[in-house]
Amino acid sequence: MLEIGANDIRLGSSAQDRDEAITLVGRVLAESGFVEPGYVESMHGREKLASTFLGNGIAIPHGLPEARDQVLRTGVVVVQFPDGVPWGDSGMVHLAVGIAAKSDEHIQVLANLTGVLGDPDTAARLAVTRDREEIAAYLNGKQSPEAQPETVRAAGDAITLAAPSPHGLHARPATLLAETAKRFQSEITLSHDGKTANAKSLVSLLRLGAGGGAQLVVAADGPDAEAALKAIADAFAQGLGEGETEQAPQAAAPAPHPPSLSYEGRVIAGVSASPGIAVGPVWHFKRETILVSQFAADPETEKARLDKALASASADLNNLYEEFWKKAGAAKAAIFKAHLELLDDPEMVAEARKRIQAGESAGWAWRETYEERAAMLGGLKDQLLAARAGDLRDVGRRVLRLLAERVEGETALPDHPVIILAEDLAPSDTAKLEPRDVLGLCTAGGGATSHTAIIARSLDLPSVVATGPAVLDLTDGQECIIDGDNGVIVADPTEADRALATTRQRESQAQREEERRTCYQPAITTDGRRVEVAANISAPSEAETAVNGGAEGIGLMRTEFLFLQRDAPPSEDEQVAAYETILKAMNGLPVILRTLDIGGDKDVSYLSLPAEDNPFLGVRGLRLCLQRQDLFRTQLRAIYRASRTGPVRLMFPMVTMPGELAQAKAIAEEIRQEIGADPVPIGIMIEVPAAVVMADQFAREVDFFSIGTNDLTQYVLAMDRLHPVLAPQADGLHPAVLRMVRQTVEAAERSGIWVGACGGIAGDPAGAMMLAGLGVAELSVGIPSIAAIKAKIRGLSMAKLQELSRRALDCRSAAEVRALAGGA
Repeated sequence: MLEIGANDIRLGSSAQDRDEAITLVGRVLAESGFVEPGYVESMHGREKLASTFLGNGIAIPHGLPEARDQVLRTGVVVVQFPDGVPWGDSGMVHLAVGIAAKSDEHIQVLANLTGVLGDPDTAARLAVTRDREEIAAYLNGKQSPEAQPETVRAAGDAITLAAPSPHGLHARPATLLAETAKRFQSEITLSHDGKTANAKSLVSLLRLGAGGGAQLVVAADGPDAEAALKAIADAFAQGLGEGETEQAPQAAAPAPHPPSLSYEGRVIAGVSASPGIAVGPVWHFKRETILVSQFAADPETEKARLDKALASASADLNNLYEEFWKKAGAAKAAIFKAHLELLDDPEMVAEARKRIQAGESAGWAWRETYEERAAMLGGLKDQLLAARAGDLRDVGRRVLRLLAERVEGETALPDHPVIILAEDLAPSDTAKLEPRDVLGLCTAGGGATSHTAIIARSLDLPSVVATGPAVLDLTDGQECIIDGDNGVIVADPTEADRALATTRQRESQAQREEERRTCYQPAITTDGRRVEVAANISAPSEAETAVNGGAEGIGLMRTEFLFLQRDAPPSEDEQVAAYETILKAMNGLPVILRTLDIGGDKDVSYLSLPAEDNPFLGVRGLRLCLQRQDLFRTQLRAIYRASRTGPVRLMFPMVTMPGELAQAKAIAEEIRQEIGADPVPIGIMIEVPAAVVMADQFAREVDFFSIGTNDLTQYVLAMDRLHPVLAPQADGLHPAVLRMVRQTVEAAERSGIWVGACGGIAGDPAGAMMLAGLGVAELSVGIPSIAAIKAKIRGLSMAKLQELSRRALDCRSAAEVRALAGGA
């Protein structure tokens, strides 16, 4: 491992400004034999792109990737400036750590440096020390900054609990713990290994570094201390959400590719984060540059700007959580739940407000605050916890973008599929990717346990991480192989390499390829019963993807996408264009357009919706449409106009009472006659118990039902699917939910109408089996699940499905139902 020697450290230096300091650092790198003398120009060029100032008087000047041929060998030097050097607008620098990177050997030195960053006292001491060995000891990891535990006040109550296994207090359990703690007024702390954390601060909890089984002392002091400790003990007993944790691949150091894969091209080894193999051009993913001023005149105005940005970012994350929850399930969507908790971190917000009060602008104060904490997290020895530094920066940039004076340089992807290259990718970056536009993901940093890796797997994208800086030297358009099965990138592959990659693709995707080859075949059971499989989509661009994936229609088009993230509602013509795009792409296949389903949980500024204690029990869905008939009528006009392009089915969400349906149908008929359009089938979402109980009456008034199992589950079980402890239990395969499904189907059958399902369990093989057996005629699922669900149905008889569903109704829990389905 690379170590800094005493000869690589210069004490007592001085410089007038940043440029002079960088020149001096470059000269030391050259004198130490790490770089050619010309490398210093690249170091100045790098500084012009972005400041290398880290905080606490430390900077890490280094060169641009294109100058790597001037690096003779990897090395790190330290130049001390006891009197300080003004580093542009960033602050004073006392330690400049110069980096020459030809390989990844310097990474551990940087990790050790983040420990110094997190301890202002140590940083200040190293700024003036006359002992080179002291600096070397810290940067070589032979000495660590002394822990600075917070003072633990005498608390009224305390309990000892064990951190969840196997990974300890990482992001998911820490998120749930912080959410639980915030429900109480009492001050709550966790103590471990001489350190104390604020239980309401996610960053503070992560900094504990508590591994699986570690003993944690939980103390509470306040009016509801006893209740708080009981709730936290219950949360620990439930596993803090770890029952849903995806089994992450074992993190491993980058290693040469296996001997069995003898690639002839240049191999860049990394770590496999998501399986699969693809061949194609690479493309560098570049984030925009966010510019903010350092100072501002009015602290109160800046505090208000910060509060508004935090609220807007929180609303965006809520929307992203909901959409990804529908696409990939609660466990994977929990990534964004953790991001929400980071935004609501009381210590981080308080620190930013303190800096604003001292004269900094909101953007500057926020960036300094989150970057400082990200550096602390990145220095933790536990890889799983250190990986959360990237998540914190992702959240921080989301808010910073809203505080920016100017945003420059956002790069769009080309119009053909590519392998994306990046230093690192944030979860929100990967969540927005369309799999059809991306062949794979490759990052220089990151790890197999990162949240980005989890999302890549859920989107079925091959991914290789931790390849080191060499991968950033590849040029846009250069052909490569990404081998996610073995964790390598192959640059400039030969014909033999391409053939090998093709063989590996066939071997690793045999089952999926079989499903895809038969995705257009109808889902007909072995005894001749057909179940339609349609797609859930949220944008017109997804319609063609749905058809190509084997969808037999659109079972749910979430029209909310047109109304979100804008300052005014969409016009009638804009909506018509969007709906017609979908209908044309479906080419005669039916499309169910659900009217606007927005409530107080979504941030839509022009609606001026009042805050509600529980927006899921407030004005949302059809209730909102009937209150805001201006929006409702405009949308209905657009839907009926678009119906001339293809077969439209109109569906109303969150219907609770027959009177609501009657009013909505009357308005729809009035609009239809005004437009002069033909009648279209009208259906409703079955999402609340009241609709199930009244299903026999509703069935006489509509043409179809569509069961929204996500909302129905949380209403039937009285479990908020966002609840920190209960969310893992909110399983749509609970027998109570399945009995509601059966009651709905029976009511529909008596009136001769059909029933579909468009919630999460429809795309779950076990759920699809139970729903089909209960008589659900259409399963509307996420596009990636279509082929697999159709194949599952084709492999079983309806008699078998009906038998399984009857037995499921007599089960006692969702776990029993899943076990029953697993044995089929």
